[in-house]
Amino acid sequence: MNQRTSHVVLLAVILAAAIPSIPGSARGASLGPDLPGWMLAGPASAGPTPEDGAIHDALTRANAQLALARELTQSGHIPEALAAVRLGIASLDSLPPARPGVATVRGDLEKVRDECTRLDDGEEPPPSLEPVAFERNARVDKWITYYTGRGRERFQMWIDRSGPYMELLTRNLRSEGVPEELANLVFVESGFNMNAKSRARAVGPWQFIRGTAKIFGLEMTPYKDERRDPEASTRAAARYLRKLYTLFDGSWPLALAAYNSGEGRVLRAIKRQKTNDFWRLKLPRETRDYVPQFLAAMEIASHPERYDFRPPEHSMWTYDVVSVPGPVDLKLIAKVTEVPLDELQRLNPALVRHRAPAPKDGASLRVPHGSGEDVQAALDTSYDPKPLTKKELRQATRAHRLEIRASRRGRTHLVRRGETLSHIARRYGVSVSSLVKRNKLKHAGSIRAGQRLRIR
Repeated sequence: MNQRTSHVVLLAVILAAAIPSIPGSARGASLGPDLPGWMLAGPASAGPTPEDGAIHDALTRANAQLALARELTQSGHIPEALAAVRLGIASLDSLPPARPGVATVRGDLEKVRDECTRLDDGEEPPPSLEPVAFERNARVDKWITYYTGRGRERFQMWIDRSGPYMELLTRNLRSEGVPEELANLVFVESGFNMNAKSRARAVGPWQFIRGTAKIFGLEMTPYKDERRDPEASTRAAARYLRKLYTLFDGSWPLALAAYNSGEGRVLRAIKRQKTNDFWRLKLPRETRDYVPQFLAAMEIASHPERYDFRPPEHSMWTYDVVSVPGPVDLKLIAKVTEVPLDELQRLNPALVRHRAPAPKDGASLRVPHGSGEDVQAALDTSYDPKPLTKKELRQATRAHRLEIRASRRGRTHLVRRGETLSHIARRYGVSVSSLVKRNKLKHAGSIRAGQRLRIR
């Protein structure tokens, strides 16, 4: 054992003895950092109180565990580092995230946890991208004026909805090395409605169409649609945004414009107009407004009191995970476990139907935080669902096929000069061979500018 390792182990022993045990357990993937303004500052106080002393002590314990976790990580003691992270997070569980310092320490602890997880799996963390710079101009002011005027009631509803999810989204973005302020994009995309569906059949908080969702690994079956899951869809959105950021040479305005209207359209506009300045590009109206809308939402969400908005109530999206023996029947699970059906549906938005067949590797279900052991015991002793009938299976499959057909209906692409069939296929998440067959082409190279291709 070398001198550095001895020092680390000794430090771990000393801190373990000095810091009292902390009740409770870490909350896992549902915790997050401090993005919006309402998470940054607590209410003013006339002077120190006993509560302030308790908060100070908890933060001191958390910071000590943070220092220990970093030291253990650097020396390669990953299990011990993860244990220190769990203790540090547990010491913060009873503290309101709006208190100064709480969210920052929690975020730092989670960064160490993410690093440990990747090191344990032999993975290199993705490099962190540059933050999104806030730009203020007349086009952004227009949307700030709208959101604080005629659109005030709707934006307040979005803020209220964001309360349980904002920390979750920012944590998952940060884990992918993507700026956490991009969580504010969900204000513009879906207003934090996990079940949102657009006229273009885009679904979920990040509004993925089926083709793009498939490219970035989201599962879509007759019983499950991960586009509606805030964790899975955020990871996919982060990977897509990273790709766009790289494609547009580190320009977040151009990357966001491409997220809205497709990279091909933005690339063509840049080439045709000979400028890569988003603010000078002539793009479709929806896309021209999209980036200013995002910047306006980011400004207001970061400083809600400045614009006379009510911050959301603190209700983080936390949960325990249980194993469901046999087919999933949410109504029966609600009855057996006494967890309200609407709560099960809120925690498991990816479940398309309340009944689903049992997967080969078993079914996992999110349940309210702190109830996992009781719910699992109830499922193991009292849960006896009936298998899905042939009629149920047929109905689910038929509905799924109809949804796929509806998403494909009317999907065509106008070929632009210089485009290849492989580029078009990648954009829509289809194969080159399917485009050749559907459009009765002689071969992949037999397309021309101005030709309209059927995509689906």
